[in-house]
Amino acid sequence: MIGFKVNLSWHYLVLFSPIFIGATDNPSFAFFLERQFTLYLTLALSFGALVGVGRFFLKRNKTAPSTLLLGAAGLLATVASVLSLATLSADMPWRIASVVLLGFSEAFLMFLWLHYYMEAAAGHLFRSFAVDMMAGGVIAFLTCSFVPPLSYVVALCMPAVATVSLIANWRTIEPVDAAAPAPAVKPPRKSILRHSLKTLLPTTVYAFVFGLLQGGFINSGIALLMAGNAVVLVGIVLAGIVIFFIPEAPETNADIDTIHRFSLLFFVLGIVGLSFLGGGGGVLLASETVILAGFNLFDFGGLILGVGLARRLKPGSLLLVDGGRVLVYVSLAVGLVVGRCVVTGFGVADPSLVLYSLCGAAITMLVATVLTPFREQESFEAQIARMTSESAESGDAATGGAAGSEAGAAAAPASGAPAPAASKKVAAESAPAAPAPAPRDEPAPSKPALSSKPSGEPKRADTPWRRTCRGIAELYKLSPRETEIFFLIAKGRNAEYVQQKLVISMHTAKTHIANIYHKLGVHSSQEMLSLIETFREEDIKSQEQD
Repeated sequence: MIGFKVNLSWHYLVLFSPIFIGATDNPSFAFFLERQFTLYLTLALSFGALVGVGRFFLKRNKTAPSTLLLGAAGLLATVASVLSLATLSADMPWRIASVVLLGFSEAFLMFLWLHYYMEAAAGHLFRSFAVDMMAGGVIAFLTCSFVPPLSYVVALCMPAVATVSLIANWRTIEPVDAAAPAPAVKPPRKSILRHSLKTLLPTTVYAFVFGLLQGGFINSGIALLMAGNAVVLVGIVLAGIVIFFIPEAPETNADIDTIHRFSLLFFVLGIVGLSFLGGGGGVLLASETVILAGFNLFDFGGLILGVGLARRLKPGSLLLVDGGRVLVYVSLAVGLVVGRCVVTGFGVADPSLVLYSLCGAAITMLVATVLTPFREQESFEAQIARMTSESAESGDAATGGAAGSEAGAAAAPASGAPAPAASKKVAAESAPAAPAPAPRDEPAPSKPALSSKPSGEPKRADTPWRRTCRGIAELYKLSPRETEIFFLIAKGRNAEYVQQKLVISMHTAKTHIANIYHKLGVHSSQEMLSLIETFREEDIKSQEQD
């Protein structure tokens, strides 16, 4: 995925580097404020529009957006980059117009890459995103280190490289299998969005503080967080290193909390450094670097969370990822305006006093944000498991089916109702052969009682469906771990869900599922569901005879 790394590098250059901004030693800083405000607002509006119409672009065919659309996005980004460089010395209206086009093209290309990430990226999102951040930061740093016009040429090639890589990667996605089981029961969309919003709220505060400092200092004649020196971009690499070494812990939210603590540490250290600008340019450079690291820790932490939720739950909404981008860029724009207004409105003989006050207010907001319990005490993964289980149990109790609407495949008959003939035929054909009869002098093996509970089964409310699955697990001698996984895949879960739910490797999850299929004598999830249906029908008949 070299293209995503290059796309991130182009993103950093557009936001922070003088390649697209212009020389930061210009005595007039009015353009810098207007340029950043226009860029942030354009990004917010673009992602907001893509939330509404983006699904049309993503579903041009079964597997990926059309190649024509992807190529058009790359061409637009390249043209916007050329115009931005060509208007660096033009009048203000032309420069602002090029910034609007640059912001829209950047949002569109990033939108397409993020949704490819949700469709096809491997597990361990923290490390995957961290490597992309580090590589993107290094490429951006090296590009800024080149002498013009080489730096301009490299920057102009980035959208094309990102687009070619995106087209190639989309083509590797497997076609959608229409016969595959439908997704399992998911929590209500409102619960998903509420949790995502609560986690994004701290990120919006950090974005506001970032814009607040940038607006206040730029208005005072200091081009803060606009990388006149390429060393500032090393802060992005530092953020990627921190994220890479944070253990993923979706069950407890400990990973996100650790990111928050590191982000607060970097941000506060950077703000304190800004209070000692008399120490020279080296202090300012170090402060900008650690502030950029702190902001990217929080920003990418929220992005990783949104991508992870979208990949696991597939709620059919673009708000989890793209809605978060809207909040972040709106907060940056608002913070920029507030910072400028504060410095302008409280103009005193010594402007450093206002900047010190601004730094103090920023630290106060950051500390208060980290100490505020935005999320519930129960982790969202636990909420997902609980709500899914409740939905599954209620569906089983109502229908008495094998997997009900959760698997979306072989719907079982209601308790006490005869199964259709076609369904019985399919079940009989897919069920494994019965064991050979025992000799007459030996008692035949009896079917285990459906009321007992093996050690591998999660402790939940008993239902006819769970009793059936439990009897199958005992009859075919599934191990406790296999029994636990069997209860998951019997509801239509896939290997990826098992891997994330039980915190095991993908190889281990697939191995357990293969062993379960082998012991049951089936070759697919459809055959397994038919086997469960067969056992369920037999249980109903035995209950009627009793």
